[in-house]
Amino acid sequence: MDSTSAPQRPSVPSATTPLSVAVPGLPALDLSKTLDLQKQQLEIYRELLEALAASEHESATTFPELSKSLVNHIGILHKLKEDLQDVFTRIRALKTHFRGQYPEIYDYVQSLHVDELEDEDEGAPA
Repeated sequence: MDSTSAPQRPSVPSATTPLSVAVPGLPALDLSKTLDLQKQQLEIYRELLEALAASEHESATTFPELSKSLVNHIGILHKLKEDLQDVFTRIRALKTHFRGQYPEIYDYVQSLHVDELEDEDEGAPA
C-alpha cells in the first residue's frame, strides 16, 4: 500500500498549545482572564463552604441545648394548665356553693354581671 493514499491523521495538540491554534476557526480567547474568574469563583465557593460548615457546627451544638429548654418550657406550660384547671374547678365549686346558700344574692350579682357585659357590647364599635 502506498502511504500517500492513506488519510493523514491530524496532529494532536500538546497541553501548552493555545486552544485557538489547536482548533482551526476558533477565535483567540483570553483564557487567562477566564482562569482568573474561575479562581475567584472557586475562592468564593470555598468561603461559602467554610461559612456553611461553621453554621452547621453551631447548629449541631445549639440544637441539644434548645431541645432541653423547649422540653422544660413545655413542662412548665403543662403545670400551668393543671394549676389553672384547679383554680377554675375551685371557682365553679364556690359558685355552686354560693348559689345554693344565697340564691337571691347570687341571682342579683349575676344580673349585674350580665348588665356589664351588655354595656360593653353596646359601646364596642361594629
